[in-house]
Amino acid sequence: MQLVEAGVLEKPTLYLSDFFERNKGAYYDALTVVRASDDIEQWVKFFLTGVIETAIKGKSTFEKIISLRRRYEQKIMEMGRRAELGQEFLLTLFSQPIMTINQIAEKFSIAFITATRLVNEFEQKGILKEKTGYSRNRSFELHEYVALFEK
Repeated sequence: MQLVEAGVLEKPTLYLSDFFERNKGAYYDALTVVRASDDIEQWVKFFLTGVIETAIKGKSTFEKIISLRRRYEQKIMEMGRRAELGQEFLLTLFSQPIMTINQIAEKFSIAFITATRLVNEFEQKGILKEKTGYSRNRSFELHEYVALFEK
């Protein structure tokens, strides 16, 4: 929560609501036990189980992100003189994983054609995928990264 408040993260990494949603019956049972018998221990155990499960899942996701970033950085090193811009672009994609060419051009103060070439190179390297299917106003996605959060 401190990282969210400081603006480092947009959302908390321990998202307990998902655990509660998946375990709705046990959640309500634990609340009922507390209400009926003042047995807070049952609720604390349930809550801590959620924290543990969520933390393990978060750690696994974080490790996958680190591995993915390393793999992408190796591919970007092959870009020659555009590698520096590629690294900056990659860092941006990890906080904004879906972008248009116009957004890229504006973000990096580069020409539209330069942004297009950068995106094309990222597509060829398997880093980005076109998301819309359109020929104009296309969006590109850091697809493997986004997929880590869709599970």
